[in-house]
Amino acid sequence: MAMYCSRQLVRFLQHSIKLGLACCLVMASFAGADTSEPSTNSWRDDFDGTLYLGVGKGFHQTLVPGLERKLNNDLLFVISGELQWRNFFIETPIHRSGTYIYSATIGYRFYQHEQHSWDLIASNYNVWLPNKKTSSATPQLEGLKARAPDSLNAIRYQFLWQQHVFGFESGIDLAAHHGIITRLSYSYLLPCRNLDVYLSTALTLESSNVVNYYYGIDADEARPGRALYRAGAGYKTHFGVSAVYPLAKHWQLDASVGLNLFSRNYRQSPVVTRDQEKLMVVMVRYVF
Repeated sequence: MAMYCSRQLVRFLQHSIKLGLACCLVMASFAGADTSEPSTNSWRDDFDGTLYLGVGKGFHQTLVPGLERKLNNDLLFVISGELQWRNFFIETPIHRSGTYIYSATIGYRFYQHEQHSWDLIASNYNVWLPNKKTSSATPQLEGLKARAPDSLNAIRYQFLWQQHVFGFESGIDLAAHHGIITRLSYSYLLPCRNLDVYLSTALTLESSNVVNYYYGIDADEARPGRALYRAGAGYKTHFGVSAVYPLAKHWQLDASVGLNLFSRNYRQSPVVTRDQEKLMVVMVRYVF
């Protein structure tokens, strides 16, 4: 969806660059020597994409009260878009995947045929505490250790057919919890005159390492009223609607709402007091 200009994005890019270097080495091993005449094309000729700069406001109701404070109180300055150079790409899947403010994907497309494609990607799905220090201003967070954002190194398959996009991805995090995340997704583009509406849904399966890292309670975090908790594997379901309306040649109005439902191993955590997450973002974007 969109990249939130913050420390989380910097850390995510630092971890993701490792995947990019690995992709280069792997793909180079498959590439044979080029025996054709030297090309006069500049490397810039292979560069394509669209970049957006947006400003807006968000509302996030998280499972753990207090985690949404930074997003809800601050004005959002968002960089988003789809950039591609040869088979390498960076994308922010705000419309196709729901309203993940912190989400960005870096990848290499190693196979594409008609509507089918396979990619090696690095992406993040979980952002818990907004920085390295916990907030004593919110009682639910006091005494909790910071949870770092993850960086999922995965393989992804996508099938595009008319306005439909089906996706499957599965991989392991190398930055925070070293858990496995598998995701099935579907989105549909519904054009309505000048308005583009995106309907999306997804099912995400997370291993016990993932759920326990973000929602488990260690012995040094336990307090009266906050018991020791070891979480098992779980799953969450996402439903999202996004809409884009052109205001002028280079300006767009962008709005997204999302709902996330969680299985029992998330909801039984002592720091969780809600059954679901709600997220809404409204912004004006400039198209470069």
